[in-house]
Amino acid sequence: MGLDAVHRYAMIPPGKLLRPSLVLHAALAVGGELGAVLPAAVGIEGAHVGSLLHDDIIDRDTQRRGRAAVHTEFGPAQAVVAGNALFFSWFAALSECRRLGVPADRVERAMAVQAEAGVAICRGAFDELAMRGDLELGVGAYVAMARAKTAALLAAACRVGAVLGGGDAPTTDLLGDFGDHLGICFQIRDDVLPYDPIAARAMGKPSDSDVRNRRPTLPVLIAHRRADPKSRAALRHALLDETEPELALCRIRAVLERTGALDTAHAMADDYARRARELLTRLPATAHVAHVRALALLTRPAH
Repeated sequence: MGLDAVHRYAMIPPGKLLRPSLVLHAALAVGGELGAVLPAAVGIEGAHVGSLLHDDIIDRDTQRRGRAAVHTEFGPAQAVVAGNALFFSWFAALSECRRLGVPADRVERAMAVQAEAGVAICRGAFDELAMRGDLELGVGAYVAMARAKTAALLAAACRVGAVLGGGDAPTTDLLGDFGDHLGICFQIRDDVLPYDPIAARAMGKPSDSDVRNRRPTLPVLIAHRRADPKSRAALRHALLDETEPELALCRIRAVLERTGALDTAHAMADDYARRARELLTRLPATAHVAHVRALALLTRPAH
């Protein structure tokens, strides 16, 4: 029941492993060695899982990946400490990369990328808390929040892999921009899932989390902007005043369908994915670049 047991429970079985895959394929795309950057890939997955431990406490979600969340299984205090340790493991992993032969200057640059991303992620999470209940929020503000909260870590995965693998500055920046677009696409897809009855059943976590937390996600913001006064009032009541989350979810879904908000959100996600893939056309058409490009397909809905 020690810290290692909590970490094992949190990380195994894993999720999509998107972030560590980005680290590895970005490194390989610039000519890096797999074994030397593998610790950084493990470390970034640890940081991601650590953020999920904290997110579940903040959102009061009791499930994650189809089973009890860590704070439910082990306790909130234990989950906070375990999450903190996973964040530190992300940086400890870089020293392991150095031991495996990655030059010190690359490790130093990767450290700076990780530190900057860590601050951005916290800022994005803080901004998301401040946005609760704000249906007048503009799409631009939402995208800025998503870029910090979610895309920053995917961009960092690409940058860290490229830096450790020996990529030059233009290639590293390009791969970072790819991760940024991919991350925004990923966040939009995630925000749409609770309002898709088929996809919601396979989420592995509570589908009413956004509603319970009065979170104005992209499809809700689009619907509120488009809705007639009656539908706008219904949407506001469902998100801000309804005491039954499942009932609120059903009412919000109805407004989203009437306004076409889900289709628009999907189209925005598709556009970010397309822009991400187009960036990679500037790189040599190698198998490893193709693998990076293929990771964009992981953001598509399961059905």
